[in-house]
Amino acid sequence: MMRPSPEELLGETARLAYHLHWPLETILDLEHADRRRFLRDAESLAVASGKFEYLIEE
Repeated sequence: MMRPSPEELLGETARLAYHLHWPLETILDLEHADRRRFLRDAESLAVASGKFEYLIEE
């Protein structure tokens, strides 16, 4: 798997921090695939609860 670009990494990190309130070190220690899965799941839950409205990137 390719590494995310710096912009993608910052975007994923910000979105995970927003949804899960995890510290930066915890988020950055995740493997890219794990970070994407947590992000996808967190955003799916937020959409289902009506607290989040934009489409999840795949």
